[in-house]
Amino acid sequence: MAAPVAVTGSTASPAAATNPVQAPSPAPTPSSTPSPTPTPTSEAQPSASANINLGNAPLLGVNLSGCEFAADGALCPTPAIVDAYFDKGFRAFRIPFRGAQADNAAVVAKIKAAADAATTRGAYVILDRHDYGATFDPDLASWWAKFITAFPDAERVMIDTMNEPKTGAPYELDPATGKSYATEVNAGISAFQKAGFRHKLLIEWRGSSGMSRFDKKEAATKACESPACSFDRAGGLKDPLGLTMISGHRYPDADGSGTSATCVANSTGAQLVSNTDEAAAARGLKLWVGEFAFGNHAGVSATCAALGAEFIARMRAMPRTYAGVSWWGGGPHWKEDYLYKIEPAKGTFSSAASSIYLLAITGR
Repeated sequence: MAAPVAVTGSTASPAAATNPVQAPSPAPTPSSTPSPTPTPTSEAQPSASANINLGNAPLLGVNLSGCEFAADGALCPTPAIVDAYFDKGFRAFRIPFRGAQADNAAVVAKIKAAADAATTRGAYVILDRHDYGATFDPDLASWWAKFITAFPDAERVMIDTMNEPKTGAPYELDPATGKSYATEVNAGISAFQKAGFRHKLLIEWRGSSGMSRFDKKEAATKACESPACSFDRAGGLKDPLGLTMISGHRYPDADGSGTSATCVANSTGAQLVSNTDEAAAARGLKLWVGEFAFGNHAGVSATCAALGAEFIARMRAMPRTYAGVSWWGGGPHWKEDYLYKIEPAKGTFSSAASSIYLLAITGR
């Protein structure tokens, strides 16, 4: 379910490229049968999310798009935009940006100003590297360790390590390299924290971070094809500080791509996300839904409204699992006819009455 983003052609930083494969030392002959997938238990897998407490969870937040649309940062959200959304009821702000923008001090200053505006009012910020690059690993951890120095508030500033990653180690352990998706993620967490940082980390996965494919429940005799299996065979998602959670995306159209305003009619809001939230709950992991949408400022169909209400009810019924959601479609720079545009006509958001959709996604 690739995020429906119209962006300019900025270039991702080297950390978003496929990592070179190290020349391996002599590897053992691979077994034809993958190692068994253990049954998740809290005793066997201490929760990587044990110390994540965002207060009145689940939080209802929003994506404030803009930075990722223009390389020079001309469309980055401003403090005034953050204030307007806070006043409408949002309590978390996911700010998508491009990795290449980290080299532009003026753009970083704009991102920081928006983040500071949010945290000053007691909201949370998720810095989202919106590059569709590599899954989290030590190289990406090194990149974040440099960038995050401009954002020292580890209590309220969180890191979405890579939006909808497309490259990285396979889910099944590669006997030639000794690496898998899970071992690389765990190594990245370790490297980031050894550098002295304590920001909460959000981990996505290949396949557009789709919440219908986090756990394929692979048999012990099958190779891993999903993040859940990869973590299980690596001994779990490992964060000794308990500051890491998973982050998935979900759109309610037929193929989950977020490209149609027509919501599926043969499902419920709970069914749309149950593959991931049940797997997270079984493993004691926190879950942040990085992108979800089901309407716009002009209205929402009865089918979509029901799915959205059911999803919100699902989150509220599982506060030990759900940390929150950042609804897609926020910010003033979307085309007026964009199917998930939260704002009404440009320049009227602050003064306009809240739409039915806005009331729904802020929990009212």
